[in-house]
Amino acid sequence: MYIPKNNEPVFLKKPLGILFLIFTSLLIMGCSANGTAEDDEPEAEDTADQSEQAILAVIEEEFNGPDEKYIAKWNAMEEAQVSEQYSEDYEAFLESPEYQELMSYMEETYASYFTENGYDNFINTTVAFTYSRFEHDYELTPSNIEITQSENGETLYDFTFDVEYTDQNGESEQFNFEGNAIVPEEGKIGQIEYLDDLEDGLLEQLRSDEQK
Repeated sequence: MYIPKNNEPVFLKKPLGILFLIFTSLLIMGCSANGTAEDDEPEAEDTADQSEQAILAVIEEEFNGPDEKYIAKWNAMEEAQVSEQYSEDYEAFLESPEYQELMSYMEETYASYFTENGYDNFINTTVAFTYSRFEHDYELTPSNIEITQSENGETLYDFTFDVEYTDQNGESEQFNFEGNAIVPEEGKIGQIEYLDDLEDGLLEQLRSDEQK
């Protein structure tokens, strides 16, 4: 039994103990919250790093070119499509070895960097390998790739890069690109776009040089 000292009021005993317990609990919760925030920060950075790596890989794949393997498989597919065996049977053409090999190569090159819908959109809408589809001799090399996470959302990224184009005469010219990407899953792109000047851009230069 607690015996109050001198003139100490008995009713002070329990409130002081309760206050001590509350203070201790708040201190522990504060430490736990700080620890959780610190633990979450590296995880967020890892997610951003993996997403940026996916964007970087797509840019490097698309603009290190032209892709000779893709060209060979594309040409084989086109020949098969107009052949007597498949020219009047499109469904059979879609099952042909030439078409399947092209689809497999495209998937091996890009699918791991995208969500399922993102990959389908990139292949069918953005048109992957666009800068490898020209017949004249040329070389493409990307550089100065800068990727930043947008202030408007953790899944949004902006980027810029340069592409050096060397034509069939060995003359080089640099083209500037900018673009954006949505990365809804860690390291998986949902959508990516890169902008090329329609009048004086790389794509127009490739088209012009192919006609020479």
